[in-house]
Amino acid sequence: MTDCRQCKSQFGITKADEMVHKKMNVPAPTLCPDCRNQRRMAFRNDQNYYKNICHICEKNIISIYSPDKTIPVLCSDCFWSDKFDPLEYGVDFDFSRPFFEQYGEMRAGVPRIAIFNTQSENSDFTVHSSKNRNCFMASSLVDCEDVHYSDWVMQSRDCIDLLFCTHMEMCYECVFSHNCSHSNYLELCSNVAESFLCFDCRGSQRLVACVSIRNRKNHILNQPASKEECLSTIKKLKTDPKFFADFKKKYEDLKASLPKNANWMLNTQNCTGSYIINSKNAKFAFNVEDVEDARYIYESKSVKDGYDVTRTLGEFLYETQGIVDLSFGKFCNLTYHSDNMAYCDNCQNSSFSFGCVGLKSHKYCILNKQYSQDEYRQLVPKIKEHMNKTGEYGEFFPFKLSPFGYNETKAQEFYPLTRDEVLKRGWNWSDYETPPPDTTKTIPARRLPDDIKDVPDDILYWALESDLSGKPFKIVPQELQFYRKKGLPIPHLSPKERHKNRVALLNSRKLYDRKCDECQTAIKTTYGPDHPEKVFCEECYFKAVY
Repeated sequence: MTDCRQCKSQFGITKADEMVHKKMNVPAPTLCPDCRNQRRMAFRNDQNYYKNICHICEKNIISIYSPDKTIPVLCSDCFWSDKFDPLEYGVDFDFSRPFFEQYGEMRAGVPRIAIFNTQSENSDFTVHSSKNRNCFMASSLVDCEDVHYSDWVMQSRDCIDLLFCTHMEMCYECVFSHNCSHSNYLELCSNVAESFLCFDCRGSQRLVACVSIRNRKNHILNQPASKEECLSTIKKLKTDPKFFADFKKKYEDLKASLPKNANWMLNTQNCTGSYIINSKNAKFAFNVEDVEDARYIYESKSVKDGYDVTRTLGEFLYETQGIVDLSFGKFCNLTYHSDNMAYCDNCQNSSFSFGCVGLKSHKYCILNKQYSQDEYRQLVPKIKEHMNKTGEYGEFFPFKLSPFGYNETKAQEFYPLTRDEVLKRGWNWSDYETPPPDTTKTIPARRLPDDIKDVPDDILYWALESDLSGKPFKIVPQELQFYRKKGLPIPHLSPKERHKNRVALLNSRKLYDRKCDECQTAIKTTYGPDHPEKVFCEECYFKAVY
């Protein structure tokens, strides 16, 4: 066992881990898996958008970097134009100093693209996303259309408030669901249609407040019902908040009374972890799809040979975050459509580069300085040797080099810390307060009509006060159109608060040893030993639900 350099807990390095380190030619990690993932997540802000000004053209823009930061930001047009040349900021490598110190100084002056999305249309308010159309206030979207206020969604259409979903259509408030349509409030569902309030249901239609249902139609609270009863109940759930609250209580009681599957997987082979779809040989994998030969992988899709990766899409990767179509990459952050990159950040369409920021179609660069192919191949091994001596090689970027406050990042969602705890560790914290919506009209959300039919068009000109915090938020036209089309009420919580509630539904990213509550077989599960509900192994759960 090894002591984690950060949290001091002990963690194991297995023979399989050692084979990966040899394959990737990297030293063994000094942090435990949780602390490694926390460090990567501390470089990802995808829930906070700010008004800022382009460093070159001085146009007003939307940015993931708050205006109080010293980071120069660029609009997309200026970033991709000849007006910005990342090589102007290049420096020579100094073998008398640590790498991260030099990298941090160089990076501080390099302008960054204000918001990171590519190959999209009318989707300026999306971040870490690609190939989308008409999407708004969403992150980690790929190949989506008309998807709003969502996070980590792929190949979906006409949806709002989704988290970790793929192949969805006309859905609202869904978590960890796949290939569902015209449904609301789904959790861990697959191939479900026209349903409302469901947990771990598959291959079914018109379910209302159901749990662990397989291949059924027209059920309410796990009991058979007529089609008309299901439709009328759904309609009342949308328009009567008291009925919704009472019905949801019955649903939660039903959910608590039934056994849980130790690990939710769909079409997998030789995998450990949870929320895994269409994957093979994925170990310690959480919230992944189409993954093969991976370990310690989080919230990723279409990854082959990926180890210690978060929010990543690519192959042969180690310690990466926010990656799209990167192959042969190590210790990279927000790098798209590139290959053979190491210690690079905010780079696109580039290859064979080390310690660079903001590259766009460049090759053979070190610390943003251009080299010949031969010079590059001679210098990089010397830098790695130097970093091995300083104890830097094999480590992702340090927390203190994150361009964000810890409280702005995904790390705060999954590894929450107080301001004092963050500052005591020498990390960053943001005290910036986003100005309230620019409107003279404000109304408490609780005073809105229950039925969307009674909501007037001029709600678009009002600020709504959240029932939870009292903080104002606004409804946008495409959002109002969606609620009307679905017959759903206007939400009473802000988008951030709704997102936080969805995140609260997730289990931890740890595997606990416990026994199946049915057959007493030893299992590994994301449900801790003190979890109050029954947890079954896959075989016993299969017998229980089919």
